[in-house]
Amino acid sequence: MTHPDLVLRAEQAVIGAALRDRQRLDDIAHLAPDRMAHPTHRAVLTALIESRTSNPSAPAAQVPELIAQRTAITGVTADYLRRLADTAPQPRAIASYARMVQEAAVRRDLALHVDRLRTAAPGLRGPDPVLDRLAETMRRTEHAAPVAKLNEPAPAPYEPRVKAAGDQEVRVEVRLERQDIILADLLQHPEQVREVSWLYPEVFEEGPRREVYEAIAVVAERGEPVDQLTVEWEVYQQDPQAYEVTAVEVSVEERPNYLARLATTAVVVGAAVELSGEMMAEDIRTKLTADFAAVDVTSRASGPEPKVDLGVRTVTSTPQVEPAPLLQPPPVQQASIQPNIRP
Repeated sequence: MTHPDLVLRAEQAVIGAALRDRQRLDDIAHLAPDRMAHPTHRAVLTALIESRTSNPSAPAAQVPELIAQRTAITGVTADYLRRLADTAPQPRAIASYARMVQEAAVRRDLALHVDRLRTAAPGLRGPDPVLDRLAETMRRTEHAAPVAKLNEPAPAPYEPRVKAAGDQEVRVEVRLERQDIILADLLQHPEQVREVSWLYPEVFEEGPRREVYEAIAVVAERGEPVDQLTVEWEVYQQDPQAYEVTAVEVSVEERPNYLARLATTAVVVGAAVELSGEMMAEDIRTKLTADFAAVDVTSRASGPEPKVDLGVRTVTSTPQVEPAPLLQPPPVQQASIQPNIRP
């Protein structure tokens, strides 16, 4: 099952977006209020849907008061509903948040059926081993269902972790800090994602940074909005067993929420493009250096000496080369000796 905290945040994102603009309810007409996990959220969504019929012309500023009066739930005041509206990530992305809510509801239904089957026939294996493995996988990955009673207080609106005054500064090495800036830029300015579509995940440090980048790429490729909630949801789907992937240990004393830190990191728009090019060039240089080193070691390695078979005589014919004829010196003419006759 999906982590309860993520489910509550997705439901609050749906309600907050609808509170800010009730016209957004048309985008989630397929989502029934009973698909909400928390009863407070079910009641608020029901009141929102009904208010469009009973008070269609009510201004947006008065909607929280109308919903608070209609629900009459302890803790669900106008101020509470305004806080939900203020913390909604992206109202235009209400359809994506509704998909998350629907997905979580389907997982709860499947887990309920698996639990019933396991209770009715404990230890009995089904005829299909694939179904057996599916049931076993769901059993290992399921969390306690976030089932709340009607008399329980409404869940507090989600707020990212705020750094206290006495908290230590997050110190990471330059290489990892550069990766954090890229992720922060992509998370805060999703339009930059398409500008770095050539950047492969292996450039990032293995662990949370690589998984966050992969989640950002998947969400963007699906055409959904890239924000802290959608990315964290995708990170969880990649590995439900390691949901704490969003908590990066930067020191012994603290474990800040990694995605919350990325969402609040001050970055310049376009920093991801420039730094991604530097990272790619550095990664290519590193790989080429390693490849050349491997080739050089291979070429320097001495191979085995060729074996000589003494039983076989190899006769090599040496071509006979005729020596060039010696050049004879030119003949010397003998000068005739004439008698010295004096007159």
